[in-house]
Amino acid sequence: MEKAITIRQMLPTDVQFGMQLVQQAGWNQLEADWHRALALHPEGCFLAEQNVATDGTAPVGTVTTCIFGGVAWIAMVLVDTAARNQGIGQKLMERAIGHLDGLGIETQRLDATILGKGLYEKLGFQEEYEVVRMKGIPKMRGSLDDEAMPWTQDTSVPLILDLDFRITGTHREAFLHSLLRTNIFYYSMFEDDLAYAGSRKGRNAVQLGPAVASTPEAGRQICDAMLHHFNGLPIFIDIPAPNKAALRWASANGLEEQRRFVRMYRGKKLIDHPESIWASSGPEKG
Repeated sequence: MEKAITIRQMLPTDVQFGMQLVQQAGWNQLEADWHRALALHPEGCFLAEQNVATDGTAPVGTVTTCIFGGVAWIAMVLVDTAARNQGIGQKLMERAIGHLDGLGIETQRLDATILGKGLYEKLGFQEEYEVVRMKGIPKMRGSLDDEAMPWTQDTSVPLILDLDFRITGTHREAFLHSLLRTNIFYYSMFEDDLAYAGSRKGRNAVQLGPAVASTPEAGRQICDAMLHHFNGLPIFIDIPAPNKAALRWASANGLEEQRRFVRMYRGKKLIDHPESIWASSGPEKG
């Protein structure tokens, strides 16, 4: 007999369960990533519960959404290993899509694993381009570029925020400021060469990104600054496949391909410039 599934809004008290799913999947997120998602769009984060004869209900899956103006991201689609192959992931996705459709969000995006791609296509998502996760422990030589300056929540850099919007086509100010509170960011502004790169801590490695740059040289310099800061630590960096310069830079610094994601969209196709995106922020927010 199939066990009934109910879906409700995810709460801060559910983060511990979310971390259990992250550990099962071997993903890189920390509690801070869950809390950031809940803070940015609490009504769009959902938890699936399954009826259990002796204990009432038990949590079995999650999904989060985040809205940047007319663009939304769907992420953290996780199902407990003991409850897989029961359609729970599809039910969670349908709830997330229904929520975003109800708000009139025209563009819905996600980064799919190979295992999830078929389900997302079934739900109306189309492929945009691949994102390559590079990993490794780089050992940087030489000194840090003096043009790279720390970007903190107290630093106002409207030109950099404008650059991020022009390249990603997404208003990400609230998200970037939420990352700036507790993570390392650098930026550079030299004539027409503008760039920034951020980071966040992870369970398995430091995730470099987001990072965007107006020129390849600016991208190399700002990403070099990030590698200098985290010299000798394990690094993940998710690079859009169209950015060949960034992939060459990563390989030259000793990083190797770990896996690939497929960036997908549903609804209106976004006009962005992946060849100028040096690092995604990760699968959670693109």
